[in-house]
Amino acid sequence: MARVNERVRRKTDNRFLAPLIDEIEDLRERSIAEVRSKTDGFWETQDGAEDREALVAWFQPRCWREIDYVFMLGEEIRRYGFGFERKHVTALAKQLFQEAEHYESVGRIIVGLGGEVPTEPPPSARDWSAFLWECLDRHPLSAIAAWYMSETAATGTLEGIVAGGERFDMPGVVTAYQQIIKDEAFHLGLGRLLLERYVASQADANEVLRSIRGMAELVSHGSHTDVRTTPVA
Repeated sequence: MARVNERVRRKTDNRFLAPLIDEIEDLRERSIAEVRSKTDGFWETQDGAEDREALVAWFQPRCWREIDYVFMLGEEIRRYGFGFERKHVTALAKQLFQEAEHYESVGRIIVGLGGEVPTEPPPSARDWSAFLWECLDRHPLSAIAAWYMSETAATGTLEGIVAGGERFDMPGVVTAYQQIIKDEAFHLGLGRLLLERYVASQADANEVLRSIRGMAELVSHGSHTDVRTTPVA
């Protein structure tokens, strides 16, 4: 099975991030562990594809996060792109495209279960979405830091979703999330690269830490694992 590269990186050559790196990596490790534990607990309670309401409720916030990333990344490029090297604008655009592909593939899973693909934040994703966009308004690196933390936490769900899809004979889930796992390795690497490259002052570093702390707090409150069911057809 493909795996997301989620290794801890407690070394940095960025002198402004260096004093903060242990806290950042502690938050990343803790978020992955929390999300992985809750993901395993969710899939252990499922009876397979017959439990459609719970599965739709599980996938809808994940689907929303994919399209919200598309919107956010486009706006990041529009607002702040000329402050980045051209190759990094290209990399952000590549991630945007991949997130759109994920929205399509997770959307197909939801439709196959009889649910509706979200076109607004589901209840469990509202605080997450509001925080992401608040970060975008604050600083060129704030939303990047929030996405880096959020994507880190999400790695705790991916392998469990693939295992659940295999267990319950849901090949569409397996195929979609095997590709997502491959893409997330790129997204995490890009997020870390941009923070290392563009944090150029203590004020920048403080904004990055604020975003990472805030997103980690949302994760601890269930932003990546809450399941709120609604009837499906």
